[in-house]
Amino acid sequence: MAEGYWMIRTYEAGNVGEKTKYWVPGARPSRSERKLRSEAKKQEQNEHSATKRMARIINENYVPGDWLLGLDYSEEGLARIVAWAREKGMDPDHADETELLDIQRVAAEHALRNCLRRVKRDLPDGLELRVLAITSDMDGKTGEVVRVHHHLVVPKDCREAFVRKWQELGWGSVDWEPLSSQDDYTPIAEYFADQVRKVPDAKKYITTRNMVRPVPKDRAALTAGELRVPAGAKLLHRSEFKPGRPQYIRYVLPEGKKRRAERKNC
Repeated sequence: MAEGYWMIRTYEAGNVGEKTKYWVPGARPSRSERKLRSEAKKQEQNEHSATKRMARIINENYVPGDWLLGLDYSEEGLARIVAWAREKGMDPDHADETELLDIQRVAAEHALRNCLRRVKRDLPDGLELRVLAITSDMDGKTGEVVRVHHHLVVPKDCREAFVRKWQELGWGSVDWEPLSSQDDYTPIAEYFADQVRKVPDAKKYITTRNMVRPVPKDRAALTAGELRVPAGAKLLHRSEFKPGRPQYIRYVLPEGKKRRAERKNC
């Protein structure tokens, strides 16, 4: 193997920990901090999985009893967002199917952001709005086209405000279900990601700016061996260990390190 050394990147988000072991080419520095930070930045750039990033945000910012919302458009609501797109210089009347889906998606995301602003204005003083949302126009299981809609995760005190505002705006209907008490919300992030059609340069999800975003910690590994789950942690996922190849594990943190707590803010 070429000259180099192994590094381990660790995330902790809510009740979930993740470790990735990866190879850094070149001589291991005697003064490591500057080089490690540089290599860590490269690794971060290589972590292109939007699903993992989304899962960390959900794990860090939400707790059991918060809400999953579905915002749907009625026939009238769909016609209104298409009319908005037309006013903005788009041409839905002469678009092919894919172009029309793209136009509807842009218009729907505008409607969603407008709703977010109005909900935020209506909240009582002291409550903070934290939202992660996706816009979907496909069935994640079949890949079939469906009417554009939104999936959101919102804190427990926000559900009624969203239901009221979405209906006041006349866009359509709202359904909801509470977040369960599971330790890891990665399955929700995976479900969300499956609902989003691949569009070049388009974001898979949006969040409010005040989300807490887990920051990784990096250290040089002592050996090239298999990643170990911390003592007291419960393994959730382990990629296959192959000597000389990167490895990833995800686990529930030991009881003493769990950081998810009930929040009263919205």
